[in-house]
Amino acid sequence: MVADSPSSIRNEVVGGRYRLGEVIGRGGMSSVYCASDENLGRDVALKLFAPQAPDADELKRQEAEIQLLATLNHPSLVTLFDAGIDRRIPDEPRPFLTMELVDGQDLRTRIRLSPVPLDELAVIGAGIADALAYVHGLGIIHRDVKPANILLVQLRPGEPLRPKLTDFGIARIVDGTRLTAAGTMVGTAAYLSPEQAMGSPLSPATDIYSLGLVLLECIKRTVEYPGNAVESAVARLHRAPEIPDDVPAEWADLIRSMTAIEPLKRPSAGDVEIALRQALVSPVSTPGELQPETTRVLPAMPFRPPSIASDPPSSVPSGGTSLRQLALPAEKTAGSRRPDKGPARSRVRRKGKGRRNGRGNGRRRSNRIWLWTVLAVLTALAGMAALTASLSRSSTPDVVPYPTVTGTLGDHLKELQKSVQP
Repeated sequence: MVADSPSSIRNEVVGGRYRLGEVIGRGGMSSVYCASDENLGRDVALKLFAPQAPDADELKRQEAEIQLLATLNHPSLVTLFDAGIDRRIPDEPRPFLTMELVDGQDLRTRIRLSPVPLDELAVIGAGIADALAYVHGLGIIHRDVKPANILLVQLRPGEPLRPKLTDFGIARIVDGTRLTAAGTMVGTAAYLSPEQAMGSPLSPATDIYSLGLVLLECIKRTVEYPGNAVESAVARLHRAPEIPDDVPAEWADLIRSMTAIEPLKRPSAGDVEIALRQALVSPVSTPGELQPETTRVLPAMPFRPPSIASDPPSSVPSGGTSLRQLALPAEKTAGSRRPDKGPARSRVRRKGKGRRNGRGNGRRRSNRIWLWTVLAVLTALAGMAALTASLSRSSTPDVVPYPTVTGTLGDHLKELQKSVQP
């Protein structure tokens, strides 16, 4: 029926705007074409279904379902652009869908080429579970989750393949082959849930069961329940899926829970996504907690103002330098840092309290007096410089009386005063 029609209707226009190209997919109920949207000038995928009975009520129901699906928007769903009825043959109306044209292979082809590593499978499964969680929240069930309906797209070079679920809701649009006389559900026999096989009411758990069989097929590279519709349905009602022993326990437990016969025992799509996202994280590579940087505080150095009348303190804080050390010659300062010779030298000095000790004390006292004299001169010079700058900025120079200073320091101050006079 559909198999004979693609070659004969190629290059024809469907819906008044879509020119059909080559066939890119074919099934028992429909064929998928690469078509050109002549209104918008872009390539699309057009799915043309088999001719339907001219039932006006049924066509209205299909159109309502299509309009609902056209509102879906998710990165892991193939976007549905348009839908309609091809009425070129009035007695054989044919529903069609125009969708996003995805450049990539489907998961069924990927399984046939090579095994799917678990890290790649976790990315694929998490993406599909996220899409199912989105549509389940809107009260919609896919009903036909299988490898052929999962397209793999590489958005950027070097990144893992991203899944896109296609044919969303086709089971609600087209009523196809039935497993039982009273059944009204559509889907590929190998991936049907037990409730689909028995014609029972469906729920979001139906898609979870099918996704569990898809994950298992990616691992085993074989269909779990092969055969015709009846054989496949009976097999899943009598035995649970067989999971290989070398499958990690976390994966085995997840697939076993997803394929439970009782729908209420299956996890939700959101729980499946979380479990698969966690499978991508290696415990070894998880970074530890960063230790906060601590600020080291140096010990305070107490400042003790020196006194001219008294000797400087004999002890200074650790790491500091006393005024007494500054006044000593270099060799004595260096000698004080050698603990092996310090005690012996101090004992000799305590014993010799005569002329040598007197000379040493007199030399140190004269060094201290000279040091403080130099400091006093420097302080006076700084004050004079500041006073001179102030006088130069003043419009009316004033005569500043100076205190009477006698001796050598007074002579220096007089010379300094003469040098700064204008």
